[in-house]
Amino acid sequence: MDEISMDIERLLDAVHRSEEYQEYQKQAAELDKDPELKARVMRFRGDNFRLQSQANQDELFHIAEQLNLESASLRQNLRVNAYLDAELALCRLMQRICRTLVAGIDIQIPDL
Repeated sequence: MDEISMDIERLLDAVHRSEEYQEYQKQAAELDKDPELKARVMRFRGDNFRLQSQANQDELFHIAEQLNLESASLRQNLRVNAYLDAELALCRLMQRICRTLVAGIDIQIPDL
């Protein structure tokens, strides 16, 4: 195995051992105990992702308002709140890793 592949494996191991990943796994397991609630959370997450990546201007406000209402409703459940907080912390860890890698590599990327 080449050096970069080995380093990637070590990075993955470090992420798996991180507090953020461990907490996310714990909260995901808690959410798994209630399949109906998990399905609702996964629908919300999918809708939220689609809003951020695909929604056109005409429907943006309406969809965002619906998601805000659903978020407020879901966040009243302590398990959902803990899961979404843990997911956010893990995503921020992954973003930090990606930003650090991009910042440390000298490559010219054109502005879009």
